Amino acid sequence: MKKDKLEQFINHNRNQFEADFDLDKNWDQLEAKINKKKDRHPGWMVAASIAMLLVIGWLIYDRAILTDKINQLEQITYNNKPFAEIENYYQINITEKKAKINELSKQNNLSVKTDLAALNKKYKDLKSQIKNQGAHPQLVNAMIQNLQTQIEILEQKLNILQELQEYSKNEKQENNEISI
Repeated sequence: MKKDKLEQFINHNRNQFEADFDLDKNWDQLEAKINKKKDRHPGWMVAASIAMLLVIGWLIYDRAILTDKINQLEQITYNNKPFAEIENYYQINITEKKAKINELSKQNNLSVKTDLAALNKKYKDLKSQIKNQGAHPQLVNAMIQNLQTQIEILEQKLNILQELQEYSKNEKQENNEISI
């Protein structure tokens, strides 16, 4: 029933609807409103695009500089040997000495610290200086001296543990000879 009333109303007023609605004029107004909404923030979009391009450019530049520094670090030599090879040699040596010290200290029921935190921190500082300032010979020498110092300290600890172990063996043998 409601549908019939609506249809009657539309049919009765159709001529007035068509007279009030100018197809060309109304479409032009609708398109103008749509275009107005599209053009609201073009400056903002341009600024965002420029900012995005600047950030991407900076990231590419920063990556290129980092790659150059990494390449420089890989090309550092000391006495015509690649520094990476020298560093690896010392690090393996340090690791082996720490393992020996831990083994001997367990055998003798001793607690021996093999922590070289201060020297390791200094070594990391030197390495970051090389990354920032470049591979100056003084920095490379300081890094190698640091690694050598770590090895010397570990060797001293190892020698003391070995002497202690030898002393313990001799004392046990003397006690065995006395008791026999």
